[in-house]
Amino acid sequence: MTPVARAPEAAAAAAAAAAAAALYFKRMGWPTSNILAGRKPANEQEEAQVIDTLQDWKTDKYQQMIGSGEVPPRPGVLQLMDDARAAGLKVAVCSAATKSSVVFTLKNLLGEQRFNSLDCFLAGDDVDKKKPDPKIYNVAAQRLGVDPADCVVVEDSTIGLQAALGAGMRCIITYTPSTKQQEFAGAERIVQDVEAAGVTVRELQERRIVQDDRVEFTITDSAVLFGSPNRGSNW
Repeated sequence: MTPVARAPEAAAAAAAAAAAAALYFKRMGWPTSNILAGRKPANEQEEAQVIDTLQDWKTDKYQQMIGSGEVPPRPGVLQLMDDARAAGLKVAVCSAATKSSVVFTLKNLLGEQRFNSLDCFLAGDDVDKKKPDPKIYNVAAQRLGVDPADCVVVEDSTIGLQAALGAGMRCIITYTPSTKQQEFAGAERIVQDVEAAGVTVRELQERRIVQDDRVEFTITDSAVLFGSPNRGSNW
C-alpha cells in the first residue's frame, strides 16, 4: 500500500530542514553567495533565499546521482528483499526523507517491479515524528497487520536503529562509510554486506546471531587482542 502524502507534514519537514540549515550557518558563519552578487545574506529574507537555493541544488544533484546509476543499493539488500518475498513475507520501506525523494530513489534502486510489490511504503511526510522516534515503524506494523516482535529492520545508522528498537523490532545494520564508526548497541548483526556476511531470510527466521564484522582480533604468544572501531584494542 502507498499512503498519500499529507501536505502539512511535508511542509513541517521542509521547515525543520530549513531551520537546521539556518542554525548551522549562524553557528559556522554564512557563506558568500553568487545569488547575492557574491556577498553574505544581510537579513532573514536573504538567508531564506540562500537556504532554498542550496536545498534545491542538493535535491537536483542527489537525483542526478541516483538516476545515473552511480549510487548502488546497499550490498545484498535487494537479494534479501527478493528472498523475503519468495518466502511469503511482507516487505516494507520506511524512510525519513520526503516522499517525492524516496519514490524517485526507490524506483531507481529497486526497479519498478520491486517498488510496486512493496506491502507498505512510508516516507517522512507520512508521520509527525521522525527517526529516532519509532512512530514510522509503529505505523508500518499496524498497516501490515503484524506484531512488531516478528519484524526485522535493516538500517544503516544509529538513528534508524533506535527507531527500530523503540518500536520493539529486531534490527540488523548494514553500515556505510559515514556510519561505520557509530555505536550500534542492540543490533543483532552489524555488517557492511549482508550477503557476504551470510545473512539469509531463513536464518533470521530460525535464530538470532550476534555479529559485528568491524571487530578485528590478533593472536599473540600471550593474548588475543580484539579491536573495535570505537574502543580500540582490548584483551
